[in-house]
Amino acid sequence: MSILIADSGATKTEWCLKSADEQKIIKTEGLNPYYHTTESIERVLDQGLSKQLEDKADISDIYFYGAGCDSEEKKEVVNTALNASFPDATIHLFHDLLGAARACFFDKPGIACILGTGSNSCLYDGTKIVEHIPSLAFILGDEGSAGYFGKQLINKYYRFELPDELKKDLEENYDMSLEHINEGLYDGSQKSRFIASYASFLGKHDDHPFVKKMLHEGFENFITRIVMKYTDALKYEVRFIGSVAHGHQEMINGILNEHGMKAGQYISKPMKRLVEYHSIEVH
Repeated sequence: MSILIADSGATKTEWCLKSADEQKIIKTEGLNPYYHTTESIERVLDQGLSKQLEDKADISDIYFYGAGCDSEEKKEVVNTALNASFPDATIHLFHDLLGAARACFFDKPGIACILGTGSNSCLYDGTKIVEHIPSLAFILGDEGSAGYFGKQLINKYYRFELPDELKKDLEENYDMSLEHINEGLYDGSQKSRFIASYASFLGKHDDHPFVKKMLHEGFENFITRIVMKYTDALKYEVRFIGSVAHGHQEMINGILNEHGMKAGQYISKPMKRLVEYHSIEVH
């Protein structure tokens, strides 16, 4: 028998089929129930996942950690689709934040953070999430995320605040027409993913003083307005999941140290740790 583990964010889902002697990684699009219906999730499972599995009936358990799985109503959207596609498996459905906490700390307490397309965080006691300050999504919050920085970049472009050399390079490599921006904002089904795609520009120019200031302010906001608000925050180690955090470790460590917080591990992709966690659980 084998188990199937899923780490599903706003942009993509990484699946790991794990048996006693081997494991296989499969990638599909993100399956956030705020953007997907049960029917559209079933289509992704059928077209993107099932065809790459040799024997679905051999899967005993599915551990699905998903962005957007933050209420029973939204969990049911995903759960119904998984049960329809894998009727012989036992489904274990969790919010991706618990997956981040387990990947970061296993059974130890700490503050777990996600900085990827979106941002999130929690205080974890080694078993469960005991405090959670809402991220408020990319429109109202998501400080420190790709979506947050993409929004800042586009805003500064249209407010004529970008230095000329950055403005020129941005126009040469991205579609900055107002028509394109408005189409992505008003007509797109995955607005956060669209906005976040612009943040890669900042990663390519993170040695520029203007960009450094933008990044520092975003990470500072995430740490001071969210992470430091957890009860007894200074006594816990802070660990991070996600490509944005992984790519800016030195800056984030500096901000944490400035505020007397304990900088911990940075994990670009949590799947390896989740596989280890569930291998321990199974055995």
